[in-house]
Amino acid sequence: MSQENVEVVRQMLDAFNRGDADAVLARFDEGCELNEPSEMLDRPALGFRGHHGIREWMEKLRGLVGVRFVPRSFATHGDVVLSEWDSRGVGQSSGVPVEWTTFAVVYMRGGKIVRAQGFLSRDEAVEAAGLSE
Repeated sequence: MSQENVEVVRQMLDAFNRGDADAVLARFDEGCELNEPSEMLDRPALGFRGHHGIREWMEKLRGLVGVRFVPRSFATHGDVVLSEWDSRGVGQSSGVPVEWTTFAVVYMRGGKIVRAQGFLSRDEAVEAAGLSE
């Protein structure tokens, strides 16, 4: 099931980059949660919950900064996918380009994303995913 889970994450990222909210939501369980890296000062304390929260997350990242995620690598451990993404955007009001690397730990169940946690540190993400070097 590991390769199928990687494919779901790839499909979600492709849909996110196209701005196709319905296709993104199709990859997430209705009771999902998504948490941005703790270093992100504007992240909601409780993260984004359910499909409504995923829409908010998309609007925030795509609307304010025009973010695109480019996957660089994937690793799996059971139903957990660890993925490294190049994250790029341009501030809508400032026009300033922004770039960072996101390490996403994605928890899958039944072919759907049930939880996703973002990290800015690879080591933290590897530990959270239960993977060893």
